[in-house]
Amino acid sequence: MSKLGVCSWILGISDINALMEKVKMLGLDGVQLNGDWSDYNAKEVIEAADLFDLEIFAIDPFDSGPPAQGQANAETAIAFYKNIIDFAVQVKASWVNLQGLAKWTVNCKDPKESWEMLVHCCKTLDAYAQLKKVKIAYECVNRYESPMIHTAEKAMELIKAVGHRNFGLILNSFHMHIEEPDPLEALRKSEKLLFSYQISDSNRSGIGRGQVDFVKHHGVLEEIGFDGPIIIEVVLPELVPGNTPKTALERERLDEEIRRSIRVWENLKEKPHI
Repeated sequence: MSKLGVCSWILGISDINALMEKVKMLGLDGVQLNGDWSDYNAKEVIEAADLFDLEIFAIDPFDSGPPAQGQANAETAIAFYKNIIDFAVQVKASWVNLQGLAKWTVNCKDPKESWEMLVHCCKTLDAYAQLKKVKIAYECVNRYESPMIHTAEKAMELIKAVGHRNFGLILNSFHMHIEEPDPLEALRKSEKLLFSYQISDSNRSGIGRGQVDFVKHHGVLEEIGFDGPIIIEVVLPELVPGNTPKTALERERLDEEIRRSIRVWENLKEKPHI
């Protein structure tokens, strides 16, 4: 059975103990820790996770592009992500999400050069991650948020070019709704490479608030025997796409939307003839 987690950013909680307490209160098994890794103290993160018996599924850095366009090159990109891999090891995270790495290709002269730089960086980071005994993953993100790797097919092409099983992918129902011609087929083809599946309806809200057919998504994940973590990444309708709760009422409503989406997901049954 898949474990359940949440993308930490949607909760809008900066204090690590308060964050872990909230995740536990929501009945979840762990967290995908978002944000700037340097804002966290690794020892405090581990202690908070242990206190509430939670797993840190992944480190997913936000604002993960170059600080200035002139610094966008392979050397600085690799150094940036090596620091995040080191942090992931310290907090016992299962993998690091590289979805922001494509932003470092901004100075490349054409798509071919961008691709070559991305492959080079991923190969180097994969080798480093293997030494550190942590995995790396690439999340397929829509074209409005990333210049490259929008579909499962392209992510699998990247993983094949890197050529190691230490490297997997992450699929998010929100991004798939925008980019995938057939989200169900994308899930099927990703069977052996899928690290986690993220729940977010077509409008970034909870299950049933948009157009994603979660019954079919759930069915395909059962069909392929997926047992990785299911990660909740939902936002209140008036706060989409990326604003977090600011009032007590908004926090209460988000908590209930998370709980409701979990209940629906856990009660889903595979429909025949998908």
